[in-house]
Amino acid sequence: MARLTNTAPNRVLAVDTTVVNDEPLLALLNLETDDGAVELAINRTMAELLVDQLLTLLGYDEEE
Repeated sequence: MARLTNTAPNRVLAVDTTVVNDEPLLALLNLETDDGAVELAINRTMAELLVDQLLTLLGYDEEE
């Protein structure tokens, strides 16, 4: 299992998703980090929140 340290955050090295269920949407989000894999179950709502946050990070604004 990946661990967090107080000295430096883990870097995400790769990302992959696997759909587990179509309706309702459920997927596994696999993040490969410096310290190993982190696997998270996400639904449509969480996927949309992640996309929104990533678009904000990249400088996209919904009003544009």
